[in-house]
Amino acid sequence: MDILKEIGLTERESKVYLALLELGSVTTGSVIKKSGVPNSKIYEVLERLQSKGLISWIVKGKIKYFQASEPKKILALFKDKERTIQEMLPELEAKRKISGERKSVEIFEGIKAIRGLFLGFLIDVKKGENFYGFSTGETSTNKEIEDFYEWWGTLKINSGLKDHLLISRKNKEIFEKSLSQEATKALRGILRFNDISFPGDTAIFRDKVVLLNWEETPSATLIVNKNLAEQYTNFFLGLWKISKK
Repeated sequence: MDILKEIGLTERESKVYLALLELGSVTTGSVIKKSGVPNSKIYEVLERLQSKGLISWIVKGKIKYFQASEPKKILALFKDKERTIQEMLPELEAKRKISGERKSVEIFEGIKAIRGLFLGFLIDVKKGENFYGFSTGETSTNKEIEDFYEWWGTLKINSGLKDHLLISRKNKEIFEKSLSQEATKALRGILRFNDISFPGDTAIFRDKVVLLNWEETPSATLIVNKNLAEQYTNFFLGLWKISKK
């Protein structure tokens, strides 16, 4: 249901749509019972879902039966939203340029928010652009964090980013044991080890520096500052030259 919310459906819309997927062609009574949406709100929710192309209805014996459209329609809805955003981008970018160079600090809490932050890096990425990362190399017992790094690693490869990763040497053995054969192959040539004990995981991209905190509630601090990002980049490249594979 979280995925449906992410593309713009309300909680009630999500419940009704999922109920109809399971039930097939049914009357409102069955939908109310399955979804938990009250009778006073069910028609309002059904109308909104119909306007989005996610459900349809037919009349049998003067009784209206509702049914969910094919799940592929969700993809079409998502693409419509993406197209709308794309149309807005030039105007939004123009407003941003008027305000001059950006300097800001934002905090993103939770794995979902961190995924959204990193996904934003790939919106207009150019093949061969550099992405730098420091990491302690420590493994995590939190599967969400492990899944995040696997997900982000795949996205970086597919996007054409030129990745560079430095790991604290003290955790080299632990880090290498945690890698799958596929991950080991993917990291070949972009991974080096340094004697510095990095205090945490850090990412550098363009004018952005991201400080990651994996304690209890995972969070990411995004710093947008061109000068600071350049300092971090120069520091990284200096270490990269003296680090070993």
